[in-house]
Amino acid sequence: MKATALFIAAMMVLLGLTGVLWPEGFLQLATYSFSRTGLYVLAAARVVLGGLLFFAAAATRTPKTVRVIGLVIFIAGIATALISPERADLMKNWFFGRGLDTLRIAACLPLAVGLFIGGSALFRRHNA
Repeated sequence: MKATALFIAAMMVLLGLTGVLWPEGFLQLATYSFSRTGLYVLAAARVVLGGLLFFAAAATRTPKTVRVIGLVIFIAGIATALISPERADLMKNWFFGRGLDTLRIAACLPLAVGLFIGGSALFRRHNA
């Protein structure tokens, strides 16, 4: 389970770094995510990754916090599946209208959470 937590953390760090260092590429990925198919793919990915992270939390240094993060991702996946394509288009236009600097700032969230989960999984406290 530690490997699962590390894999999810690495994916989140890569996603965050992409947004911070190459926001144009991140923008292309985000554009696909707001399409009808993209919404369902994103929802399924969030549900699966959130569930995996919830169960992998026991292998980390901070299992309660990592479980909460997994649960938030899982619920975000369910909420994503319930968003209408019209509403997603409004959200996309609002978000993309803010510019690349806003995208860079938003990309710091998965970067920070991924680093936290990775550190929690790598540096597990040993019971004496």
